[in-house]
Amino acid sequence: MTTNFVQVKGEDFVVNGDKIVFRGFGLGTWMNLEHFMIGLPGTDTQIKQAFAEVYGEARSRQFFDRFLLEFVDEKDFEFLRKIGVNHLRLPFNYKYFIDDQNPHQYKEEGFKYLDHIVNLCAKYEIYAILDLHSVPGGQNPDWHCDTYSGLPLFWEYGALRDTVIGLWGYIAEYYKDQPWIAAYDIVNEPSMVKDAKVFNEFYSKIIAEIRKHDKDHIIFIEGNAFTTDFSMIDPIDDPQVAYEFHFYPFVADPAVLTHEMPRARRKEIFAEAFQELLAIRDKYKRPVWCGELGLVFEQEDIVFQMEIIEDMLDLCEQNDVSWALWTYKDAAVMGIVYPREDTPWRKLTGDIKQVWNQHKEQEKGEALVDYMAETYFQPISKEERYPLQFRMRTLMQVITVEQILKPRLKQLSWEEMYELPKSFHWENCEHWDELESLVVKYTKA
Repeated sequence: MTTNFVQVKGEDFVVNGDKIVFRGFGLGTWMNLEHFMIGLPGTDTQIKQAFAEVYGEARSRQFFDRFLLEFVDEKDFEFLRKIGVNHLRLPFNYKYFIDDQNPHQYKEEGFKYLDHIVNLCAKYEIYAILDLHSVPGGQNPDWHCDTYSGLPLFWEYGALRDTVIGLWGYIAEYYKDQPWIAAYDIVNEPSMVKDAKVFNEFYSKIIAEIRKHDKDHIIFIEGNAFTTDFSMIDPIDDPQVAYEFHFYPFVADPAVLTHEMPRARRKEIFAEAFQELLAIRDKYKRPVWCGELGLVFEQEDIVFQMEIIEDMLDLCEQNDVSWALWTYKDAAVMGIVYPREDTPWRKLTGDIKQVWNQHKEQEKGEALVDYMAETYFQPISKEERYPLQFRMRTLMQVITVEQILKPRLKQLSWEEMYELPKSFHWENCEHWDELESLVVKYTKA
């Protein structure tokens, strides 16, 4: 075994025999654009197509090349190092490596952008975890896997899964000797997987493909239901496999985000939900990583919101669980770092926010499903309504791109638009001091 790689030892992560607990962030809305985080309606692909239609293909590529290379820089890494962060989760879209029309001819484009961050990670001694956030057909029904359909078609077609299995072999061959990559996070937040055999065969085949090229790197396995349900996942023999869950307890119980709920009661609810997820450590006898936890931050409520983050991080620390906050940088939503309100990016997204946001999109999607059922059929159950609202929202995203995004892009000249990535430069950003202090409490930087 090559030294200096992070490895699995029992229920711990170790480097050269010394235990390491991961404490850090997901990088943000970078190689996989998330509409509410970047402030632009649509999926990753739809946003980029809108840019291409307004400014032309060549200029669109030029814009996003600049965005990807300037989203974070050395000053960001100096800050991360200062606050004691020891890893970053790097989300990326499969389309940087796979041409949908030639799926077995892998592209090298993605390595340009991943290398930009991985090299900074190596320089500042911060581990990178590669996170495939979007796969062909979508691994879940939501916008953040760049789905057009609102359906997790990835699990319906073996040909799609075979493409991703080959892709991970391609990535593993490229990065097999890079010790500052801690792990490969195979696929972000699978959901609505119906066939346990399909699920387990996918993981088994992808691990085998990676191991043809790379014996050292850890491989993270995520569960069903947006990586909260591991009941389908069989134990895996590979010694460098570990398990990842995500912790957003307020999705199931929104009342925990209200001021009316006593903090003690909220902590009880959090602890119960956390213990259910933590059971996978006992089940598989491997280390676990909370690959995402976080909250949408608002200036007027930041002190209360820091209490909520503290309650979640305390559970990780008390239970010896590695964690990554979602997220490091975005357009002032969940990121610790964000462009100032007077930057061109925030002015554009502030205008869009007046007529569109994620919560309105979700509420309207649910309302439209109810309207359709009650007007043309019969009222439907909560269970039937849940998957249908994802499909309704994909229709809404097409409309919002046409009626909201494109008109606002057309208001900006190419010269103005090309300067927008500067808004994410460190000197044009601010950050939440409260979250910085909280992170330092755990990293003891």
